[in-house]
Amino acid sequence: MCMNKKILKLCMVVAVLLGFSGCYNEYDDPAPAKVWTRADFAGSKFISIKDFKQLFYDKYGNGVGSLAQTLEITEDYVISGKVISSDQAGNVYKSVYIYDEDSKSAIELKLIVSNYVYFHVGQTVFVKTKGLCIGSYRFMLSVGAMPTATDISNGYANRNLETMYLVDQHVFRGELGQLKESDILTVTPDNYGTVLNDDALGRLIRLEGLTYKTGTFDTDRYPQYLETTYVNGSNTANYVNKYFDDEDLTPTYAYSYDGNRYYGSAWFGYASANSSSTTSGNYIVRSSGYSNFALQPLPASGSTGSITAIYTKYSSRTGGFIKYQLLLNSYEDVKGFATE
Repeated sequence: MCMNKKILKLCMVVAVLLGFSGCYNEYDDPAPAKVWTRADFAGSKFISIKDFKQLFYDKYGNGVGSLAQTLEITEDYVISGKVISSDQAGNVYKSVYIYDEDSKSAIELKLIVSNYVYFHVGQTVFVKTKGLCIGSYRFMLSVGAMPTATDISNGYANRNLETMYLVDQHVFRGELGQLKESDILTVTPDNYGTVLNDDALGRLIRLEGLTYKTGTFDTDRYPQYLETTYVNGSNTANYVNKYFDDEDLTPTYAYSYDGNRYYGSAWFGYASANSSSTTSGNYIVRSSGYSNFALQPLPASGSTGSITAIYTKYSSRTGGFIKYQLLLNSYEDVKGFATE
């Protein structure tokens, strides 16, 4: 009887060890990740990104009254598009922009950090939007989680999906791919006034023949950086516009000195554009002090080149001082400009 018990115990130990071995083998050689397709969402309602954004505009319009508004999605809508942004350079922050080539529309997904690890430029993604919301921040629409009371008090109409668990509940990775030339909106000195409007917000655009400008545009002086401080330990940020020349600093895309990293703003435009116009022809490249190109010198004033970037819009909290901003994926997307 004792011998039988010993044999039984030995068999149990062997079974456990084999089980652990199986687990380690699965860890070393994991199954390939699922590649989602449209067929996986047969029970949902597909909607183009353009029509999806229109749901918000139908309720709130696209004027000042739409600022900081939230539209909760209660129907089982699915949107899909190609990834057109990357946060690998540290300039895009906690966002993925996707482009729907059928409706020629794009939108921002508010996700987590290091999105480039999970979502590759050119990859198709599907988003189950039920339970999420469309929010407007300074005229830009995005998809995110429902806002908290604190978010709303701070002017934010939605919030990021802060964990991979939440991301995986709503965002599904499809096949890898490459961006095509037709996925990028080409803008030139001859067509900027007609092809570039608010329908293009969130899209990847290439502006050719741009001129780097210095001086005053729409009451703001460029180039500049936004010093952010918290006085006496306050939780409320204090913002002060500062100027590289005044601080005896080389004008660069952003500020990154002595452990302080501030957003920088530089002015680019078309030579024929009226400098007082905020609607076309003048664009602000706004760069993070955390980007890996923060200390790259800005071009020589008056030099020309091209910029490929995400097209965005920004205003004061009340809707004034509208600027059209360019969000760089990487420094390599700035080409041809001469430097000092």
